[in-house]
Amino acid sequence: MQNTRNLLFTIITVVVIPLLFFVVLEFALRVAGVGTSYSYFTSIEIDDEPYYQENPDFADQFYPPSLNVGPLQNTFAQAPSDDRVRVFVLGGSAAMGFPHKNHGVDRLLATQLRALFPEREVEVINTAMTSVNSHVVQQVAATLPPNSADVAVVLMGNNEVVGPYGPGTFNQNFLSSLSAIRGLQALKRTRLWQLLDSSLTDVRASDAKADLEWQGMQMFVDNGVAENDPRMAFVYEHYEQNLRDIIATLNAKGMHVVLSTVPVNLRQSAPFLSINAEDLSESDEDRLGGLRERAANEANRNRWREAQELLEQALLIDPGYADTHFQLATSLERQGDYARARRHFERALDLDGLRFRADTKINTIIERVARDYDEADLSFVHGLKAFDRASAPYAPGWDLLVEHVHYDFDGNAILARSFARAIAEHLLPKEAPTKAPTLLSSQEVAARIGFPNHETIENIKNLQGMAAQPPFPGQSNYQDYLDFLASRLASVTAEVGAPEDAVRRRQQVLIEGTADWKLHFEMAALARHLKNKQAQYYHLDQLFDLYPHNRESYINLATLLSQDGRWSEVIPLLERSLKYTRGRDEPTVEAIGWLGTANLRVGNSKEATELLLSIPKEYPDQIGMSLRAYGNLIKHSVDTGNTEATKQYLSEVQRYADDMIASGNSARYPRLNSRMAQLMTMGGNKAAATTWRQRP
Repeated sequence: MQNTRNLLFTIITVVVIPLLFFVVLEFALRVAGVGTSYSYFTSIEIDDEPYYQENPDFADQFYPPSLNVGPLQNTFAQAPSDDRVRVFVLGGSAAMGFPHKNHGVDRLLATQLRALFPEREVEVINTAMTSVNSHVVQQVAATLPPNSADVAVVLMGNNEVVGPYGPGTFNQNFLSSLSAIRGLQALKRTRLWQLLDSSLTDVRASDAKADLEWQGMQMFVDNGVAENDPRMAFVYEHYEQNLRDIIATLNAKGMHVVLSTVPVNLRQSAPFLSINAEDLSESDEDRLGGLRERAANEANRNRWREAQELLEQALLIDPGYADTHFQLATSLERQGDYARARRHFERALDLDGLRFRADTKINTIIERVARDYDEADLSFVHGLKAFDRASAPYAPGWDLLVEHVHYDFDGNAILARSFARAIAEHLLPKEAPTKAPTLLSSQEVAARIGFPNHETIENIKNLQGMAAQPPFPGQSNYQDYLDFLASRLASVTAEVGAPEDAVRRRQQVLIEGTADWKLHFEMAALARHLKNKQAQYYHLDQLFDLYPHNRESYINLATLLSQDGRWSEVIPLLERSLKYTRGRDEPTVEAIGWLGTANLRVGNSKEATELLLSIPKEYPDQIGMSLRAYGNLIKHSVDTGNTEATKQYLSEVQRYADDMIASGNSARYPRLNSRMAQLMTMGGNKAAATTWRQRP
């Protein structure tokens, strides 16, 4: 009995009391507002109604905040409705819609669903993010609110090696234990960890990984991973377990899951990194070099049979060299042997050392997992086979994708159509068992969302800039890719035409009332370009009826009204826009500063002064906006003849500027001296203006 009591006392002393202490401390830190929540959505009230908004900090638990990896903007009501169909989209950048973010699979899916459910409100909420893998998506699913959507679409698998905790990533160590990964992430989400990490950051030297800036795929080029790397077994194991947990979590939260295989560019994305066999002799290397060079020469002369034979000889010496398989596949395809070509394209994919694409094993896992679920819980969409049918007899390439993994409109249209059919088959039997889903054609979808447009042109130009950076120049068909982008840019530019052409093409959709809010947003921008104020007002009004939660829309309407001197109408718009700044300083300060100006214009001097002075007080790092706030106050006091107020504001802005110089923050605002000279001149202090102009 004495030994039992001693053991119990030891357990309480060593385990229970310390654990209780940390639990109480964690609770106290949360109450005190220390740290941040890493839930994907946060709650916000709009017009006394509860809404969800994405949490801009969510991805900071996986990536340094400096990279600005984060969710797309979403605002939607918390209250359930029987008259609504709501769908979440989960995945990486392909699901997010890169590079055509406003014409991605989510918007095409929403268009199809609105046609299928014309009497119901349709919301497609895209939770996908760039460069994330199943470890991140699992946490997205874990924090989604229960019963907040009818369906969740899962499209993921491209970033399992290069995403967080993958062996090819750049800012985390690879961990073979899934429990260790999840335990570490759970620890990072505690406020105590965040407090300690923040405290250490203040005293330790700058961490190069923490100060990273996003540079695209070139950030991963030094982290090649071979097919036979032992870490790949853990990658597939983690992916499968994460996928199963994602499905189980979403089902438990009342959501039917639509799961898709992940189509990639097989035919026209050459491997980014081909790895030679380790045991090659010097003579083998010389022979391989000769065979590959001769094969390339034969291919350049369209002698595909001869090129094939040389490449097959090269594979006998080094069967694991990815680009040899790619070149052989191309030679076989040119001879009409599409089945064998497909097998070698797939082998090139699996051997690619820079593993940005979902390989054949990832898609095999998806198929295997899907077979284990009842159709009441999961609908399986074979996106890969849908792409194969569309590209036949060829393997998928630039006909459906813009580079290695991201989809052009036609690729997104195929996926959206497949997802919509699966969703309709799940939801429609409850309403109309005999009704077969009628889906829109790709042309009808393109018309309703306004694809292509001037933004599409800019997206292709951005792709050209991306293609100039590693690893793209290392692809054996790099020049072909540059030619493809140039041709695509020319054809899209010709199709889009002038702004007047775009407006004319949109008229029928507008008359039919099938345009979504983003199309009205585009039309308002075109009307602004064409200097048609009446059309701007019309489209902005239509836009707010369809989706009243876009900050930029409020700013655009406020700009239009201010140009017409309707300042009293500007104020409520700017106040509402503050609901959609997501806590970001720049848009918040912009709205506050503009609110101050608007209140000055309508004679609310007291409120205007409070608003403008709050900027340097609460957001001192926003130097440009702080000086503008003081400038507005100085001008107003001069215009109204209030000399005491002018002296006060000149003194305050002088003190503010000196503080910025003393703290070193002024280095981020090189115009400080000239701007201060302007403010001093405006306030009538010519001596101070001269002093500021002469400062080094």
